[in-house]
Amino acid sequence: MSAQLVLICGGRGTRWPGRQPGVPKSMVELAGEPIVARLWRQLRALHTSSAPPIVVVAAGDVMVPAFVTETIPSAIVVTQSRPDGVANAVRLALPHLSGPALVVLGDIVLDGELSAPPPSPPAVVIWPEAPPAATVRNFGVRIDRDGAAAAVFEKPTDTTGLLCGLGLYWLTPEVIDRFGAAPVNPSTGEREITAALGFAMQTTRFGVWHFAGRYFNLNTAADFDEAERILQGT
Repeated sequence: MSAQLVLICGGRGTRWPGRQPGVPKSMVELAGEPIVARLWRQLRALHTSSAPPIVVVAAGDVMVPAFVTETIPSAIVVTQSRPDGVANAVRLALPHLSGPALVVLGDIVLDGELSAPPPSPPAVVIWPEAPPAATVRNFGVRIDRDGAAAAVFEKPTDTTGLLCGLGLYWLTPEVIDRFGAAPVNPSTGEREITAALGFAMQTTRFGVWHFAGRYFNLNTAADFDEAERILQGT
């Protein structure tokens, strides 16, 4: 089964004090290269579709499109006109999909590998070896007795019985389309990805795809500093 890679690069890095202003999160350099460049280098082999990769960017972002033009010239760049949630950003790729997509948040850092072969889509990527603190900072996945992802919980305070979910999602066009009916967060007005996944799980079976290694979700300057230190081996 072929896979199409979709990179979601809409983050602005506003919670990273001390970083260069105006640089999108995905273009901030970590261990000597932009985060999105690292992701593309690591995951490009998983793009097996004859259709092009897709990169979703924020309105006004010129850095990521320039990177795509130089590094991934075959990719389609789609602009999100305003910040309205990751689930809505993923839906912008829908007209350009020819089949299943590995959707990757452009501000995550991977130091490891996904298991092979991939499961049948849809599936969420989990990190079975994650410490509870990592699950609290990401999202928890509850697995049922048949091995399916039964429910997801954003930044759970109690991680009992939960595995750590990561910012990679192995999705079908049908599931992505269903995101459009998922609830919107009334506080932010955005359609968030964890809520959309949980909504889709009510009617569709999700498998799990295992990741082994180390994973960093960069939300703060402290997250960045920790990732930099570990990846540089200092």
